[in-house]
Amino acid sequence: MDRRSLPIVTDAPDAPEAPSEAPAARAPEDLAAALRFLHLLATQQQARTAELSASLYALLETLIAEGRLPLDAYEKRRELTVARENERTRAEPGVSVYDVPDKYALTALPDIDCAALLPLCRARCCHLPFPLSVQDLDERVVRWDYGRPYMIARRADGSCVHNEGGRCGVYQHRPAVCRVYDCRKDGRIWQDFAARIPAEP
Repeated sequence: MDRRSLPIVTDAPDAPEAPSEAPAARAPEDLAAALRFLHLLATQQQARTAELSASLYALLETLIAEGRLPLDAYEKRRELTVARENERTRAEPGVSVYDVPDKYALTALPDIDCAALLPLCRARCCHLPFPLSVQDLDERVVRWDYGRPYMIARRADGSCVHNEGGRCGVYQHRPAVCRVYDCRKDGRIWQDFAARIPAEP
């Protein structure tokens, strides 16, 4: 085409208008729902893996029963394989949920004067990791660790994010684990509870 036949452009085209408002941030509820969906898929995958494992074991048991696979050789090989797989999977992430239907219905809770013991124990129990229940997740009050579903969220120093100077910031909604926990015989907390001697840090 002859360049002389091209139209002459005197003005640059208008730039696209900038959006008047920034995109709305995703609500925490949306993120939680998405993560729970992914975790549901992971749980379903685990169930399918368990089914495949059952089929494999059934096959092995059949071969052993029919004398086609020596039992001693299988047991030795299995022990080695189990040890290897346990070591490999120890560092793999997983989904943990505390199985309790209703934390508010729990009875016979331990009677411990936590307020009087705080100067000694320094709320060490609030550094212990534990999973939340489905009830906790549905309430959307207690925070969980997005990197380790559904473990209680903790600060960089390992303390619970709801620990406010030794006091629980979500006490009325505290998880079932916190409600039933009895520190008196836990060596991580007390060397001697009766004598009020905390465990070594």
